[in-house]
Amino acid sequence: MQNIKNTEQSVFACVDGSKYSEAVCDYALHIAKELDLTLILLNIIEHSNTSSITNLSGSIALGERDDLLHELSSEDALKNRETINHGKEVLKRLKHRVDASGFNNVIIAQRHGTLYENLKELEDNIRVVIFGISGMDHIDDNSQIGSHVEEIIRDVDAPIILVNKEYTPIKNVMIAFNGESGSTKALEEVSSSPMLGHDIKRYLINVNNNQSKSDELIKQAKEIIKEDTLNFEFIQKQGETLEGILECIEKNNIDMLAIGYYIHGKLKSALFGSFTTKLIQNVKIPLIILK
Repeated sequence: MQNIKNTEQSVFACVDGSKYSEAVCDYALHIAKELDLTLILLNIIEHSNTSSITNLSGSIALGERDDLLHELSSEDALKNRETINHGKEVLKRLKHRVDASGFNNVIIAQRHGTLYENLKELEDNIRVVIFGISGMDHIDDNSQIGSHVEEIIRDVDAPIILVNKEYTPIKNVMIAFNGESGSTKALEEVSSSPMLGHDIKRYLINVNNNQSKSDELIKQAKEIIKEDTLNFEFIQKQGETLEGILECIEKNNIDMLAIGYYIHGKLKSALFGSFTTKLIQNVKIPLIILK
């Protein structure tokens, strides 16, 4: 294991052995190759405070209480060792997967704490971070957003790729554009960065019931795109925004969706009930989230 606190900006793949871990690794590998950056496979050990031992402290004698505390401490130590060893096995297996692809600029790391805490601490080292929509805590629920996702999207200042399916090669990407700062950042990233590759097709969608406003936004988007050799298609739709985006994803077989996330003052600490949440819950392809 290597200390990653002093590494240059890298591609981070956060893996815990849950069903999306291999897909997270494969998407991160693709992006690390495109950006020619180090790939860091990161496993987080989040210590559990729960115990399988029933707490009968109110009905036991003093000596028995000491025995119970010792038993609880031993159980916690065993759980932690099992979690650490499981994480090491996950990292070993995924590193072998990366090595087999011929890519050798890879580091494995295991850190303690929460995923949110670690990503905040490593913020300056992150070029892009990839993780699954749910982890081991929601292993049987495809629609459940992991407890760490909301905090990370709000507070970690780095491009985020949220994985919700098995890996498939990235042949195209769609940018949801409404002219606000987040979607502008998403367009700039997808059009100017080699992160997803130069030759993929890029779709830009604006859903707007005001046709003249939509025309203005499409014109604005074209001015942002500096590279005239990119394969871009512009889509304008009327109607409900989420429905329009989902329809276009299905119609064009989109592989990845890029969106902006917006923080408006007090909303940063408000309930995570925004349009971003609706997209995460309904879109069945990976999302690139920028702000």
